[in-house]
Amino acid sequence: MTQPTRSSTRRRRRSGTTLVELLVTMMIFGVVMSSAFSFLLSQTRSYRTMAARTDQVQNARFGHDILRQELRAAGTNVVDAQPLIVYASDSVFAFNADLLTNLVDSGLFTGAIYVDPYATDAEASALTMASPIVIPGSSFSYPLADYSSAMGTIGEAETIIFYFTPDTTTSEANDYMLVRQVNAQPAEIVASGLTRSGGKPFFRFWYDPARYNPTADGLEMVPNTWLPLAKTVAIRGAAPDTGTSTTTRIDQIRAVEVSYKASKRSSGAREEVRYTVAVPNVGADRAVRACGRPPLPPTAPTAVWNADSAAVMLSWPKAVDDGGGEDDTLRYVLWRRPFGATSWGSPLATVGAAGATLTYSYRDGGVTAGSGLQYQYVLAVQDCTPNLSTLSGITTAVVP
Repeated sequence: MTQPTRSSTRRRRRSGTTLVELLVTMMIFGVVMSSAFSFLLSQTRSYRTMAARTDQVQNARFGHDILRQELRAAGTNVVDAQPLIVYASDSVFAFNADLLTNLVDSGLFTGAIYVDPYATDAEASALTMASPIVIPGSSFSYPLADYSSAMGTIGEAETIIFYFTPDTTTSEANDYMLVRQVNAQPAEIVASGLTRSGGKPFFRFWYDPARYNPTADGLEMVPNTWLPLAKTVAIRGAAPDTGTSTTTRIDQIRAVEVSYKASKRSSGAREEVRYTVAVPNVGADRAVRACGRPPLPPTAPTAVWNADSAAVMLSWPKAVDDGGGEDDTLRYVLWRRPFGATSWGSPLATVGAAGATLTYSYRDGGVTAGSGLQYQYVLAVQDCTPNLSTLSGITTAVVP
């Protein structure tokens, strides 16, 4: 067998990596990894900056969109005595509007903007004196009266409040949140991370000066000395809420200017948001009207005692404006009272208009059988204003 030579043995021993080569390799690897990490960190910072700026813009735009949508609705579908604008300051704006209804039959005709049959009366009706609220950021308590529709039920226009308040969740003293509240419902945050824009107030108001200066043309900005404005007269349009008195100034508001900056401390960037929203319904003499004339009165219902059902069965033909005429009938309203009573009180029931239906009916099982009592019934029609027709003739039913 051939023995390996010394030179070949030496070559095999020197075929491994030397320390110098290992150090050079590690140095190159370190440079490459350092560059890669630097690039990765740079990309991460860029992504976070872009995300923060996007969040800032979306935050600002969401507040912008909801304010524009809802401020324009101020004064819609309020009953005649109900104030349109309740309170106005540099950071609070409260108004009445029928944004939401929970009446199922309002899906056909309604003065509300949204229909939610699962909403509670507390969030879909006017505030009452039994459950007043204090307007946030003020000491002003509202309402000063109960506001009822022509048929005696509480009005459907709720009180909507937008206000800016310091953001206590951050350490920044100049951070604010835009908050929305409906009636006495829990407040909800609309936007956060907001600051004043150049020291300007969040809300400024434009008013019609014609009541105070007959020669004035166009709108003027409400002076700071007027603020805050509050509707301290319970019934709109009643003395002393007439002439040029201070109490009418809040009714002269025709536009709301909103100014703020959406900030994001991680990016350092701020986007200014500034726009003016007209409130055209407030300029009307009364609630904004979506329908025509008050509906024509319906035919008096028939009322017959039915022993099998132990109830008074009522029926009546559809009204002139139900599926014809102005075609704006929303519902029928029934009242009942014992014979000899002098007032009708609250309505017994409402029946939604169906348009194609020729005859309507209602089963009144709330009467007392076996007493020989007589009950009287009247009927009225309500349109989508809501206006109520005059009452139909009195119908009497005897319950044996």
